[in-house]
Amino acid sequence: PMLDGVGPGSYANRADVADVTYEGDIKIVPLRVVPDFGVSRKDPDPRGQAVYGADGVAGGTVRDLWVDRSEMLFRYIEVEVAGGKRVLLPMNFAKVSARGVAVKSILGSQFAQVPTTRHAEQVTLLEEEKIMAYYGGGTLYATPARQEPLL
Repeated sequence: PMLDGVGPGSYANRADVADVTYEGDIKIVPLRVVPDFGVSRKDPDPRGQAVYGADGVAGGTVRDLWVDRSEMLFRYIEVEVAGGKRVLLPMNFAKVSARGVAVKSILGSQFAQVPTTRHAEQVTLLEEEKIMAYYGGGTLYATPARQEPLL
């Protein structure tokens, strides 16, 4: 149900093109392609650390951070899962600490099913919608217990 596009996993069919800056550059890109950006020395740099799901199981390893060049902030964490596949984790679903990255919305095993991007160094508006919807859907559908009433 996390990929069905319904309920908390629903998304809008936005244009399947990358958003661009005022200057016409791709807006959201990994740090590896923009050497002028970096992580502040005051903040933990999660690259190389494990990413843990709500069950405490590691779902992958942080490989890069994706920056929004217009807003000058990090939008995504690039996570390498089993088999070398890379997926994006929205920053608003992640808690970064010196011990790693924690995610409450999905389980460690569910990182492998996160929708991917067509291109390794850009994300389209539609891809962003699907990625956000997957993590949003996990808040209700990641486990059978989450789907039941609390009372």
